[in-house]
Amino acid sequence: MSLRKSPQLTPPLLAAARRNARRSTGPRSPAAKQNSKLNALKHGAYVSFENQRQAMRALGENAEQFQALTEELRSAFAPGDALQERQVEDLAWLYWRRERLERALSGLRRRALQEIEERQHHRRQEMAGVTFDASRRELLDWNLPRPNERGVRLRLRLSYLGVVREEVKEGVYRRPQQAALESVYGGEMAWRSQLIYALLYRFVKAAELPRELANDPHYVEDLKALGEWREPPGEAERQELLGLLGEEMASVEEELAYEEKADEERVAIEREACLAPQGEAWSVLVRQEGSLDRSIDRKVKILLQLRQEAARRATVGAGGDGGAERESVAEAPGRVPENDELVEAVGNKKLKERRGNVTENRGSLAAALASSRPPVENNIAY
Repeated sequence: MSLRKSPQLTPPLLAAARRNARRSTGPRSPAAKQNSKLNALKHGAYVSFENQRQAMRALGENAEQFQALTEELRSAFAPGDALQERQVEDLAWLYWRRERLERALSGLRRRALQEIEERQHHRRQEMAGVTFDASRRELLDWNLPRPNERGVRLRLRLSYLGVVREEVKEGVYRRPQQAALESVYGGEMAWRSQLIYALLYRFVKAAELPRELANDPHYVEDLKALGEWREPPGEAERQELLGLLGEEMASVEEELAYEEKADEERVAIEREACLAPQGEAWSVLVRQEGSLDRSIDRKVKILLQLRQEAARRATVGAGGDGGAERESVAEAPGRVPENDELVEAVGNKKLKERRGNVTENRGSLAAALASSRPPVENNIAY
């Protein structure tokens, strides 16, 4: 509820409101009204009969194709009166909506496929951005973003491990090596990666210690007294570090190969799932598809019944036997005897034939019995 009070309608305010109302009267010319009456058009399923052609053009459809479809149905059903003609037009509109629905379902499938292709394209770009040779040592100094996709993270981890191993082979130790490993592992360090990080830390600390301080016995004694002195790592530690790096790279390569295979399988499943997308829009379209199919079936049955009724009326008007003509119409090739009156007429005629056969048989049986009966003598005495 608004706390703002409505303004009082003073004469100047009322006059201003009337002037504004005269300016906002909507379209006035016939062309403007024709253009604005479809402003709320969305899918065109419930557009009125007189606006069908205009709605088709607004939706990018070809109205001439709809006219061709109507002519095909008109030649197939050959409507004989205005009622049958309207039924044919309704049937053409149902078929047109059915084709439009098929395009909508196809559009949903294509949209889902396009989303998959876009994700794969983005993933390939990310893979290319984190794949570099071990000689690109300057990349350790750059702050590359940590990818979200697991396969891309493994690829970046493998690239960084290759650069670190090449520097360790040459005896180069620096802090960006540790920073790179922290960024690509991100709290997912196992025992091997933690050992690599710990050895790198020792080599980096030893490399950062000035040579004059490392050779100063007083400085070393002071650190030992404080419990902070660590012996500089030697060749054995370097070989151990190189071995751990090689094992870690082999493990990452194996995980990356598995992730690539799993991603291919995932993409294949997603492409197949695009044949039946999930979601409210897909469910609504499928329900509409079933409703249109039932409407088309009912409309075809109505047209067939109207044709049968028109043929019956034409036969009765010509003065022929209604029952016999009904039977001939019902038994004509290519016609479906769905009219209850035709079925009743055929049944009545067959019942009459059976009654006649029964009467005829009774008469013949009575004559046979009379001829075979012996004569009766008159032995009555007076």
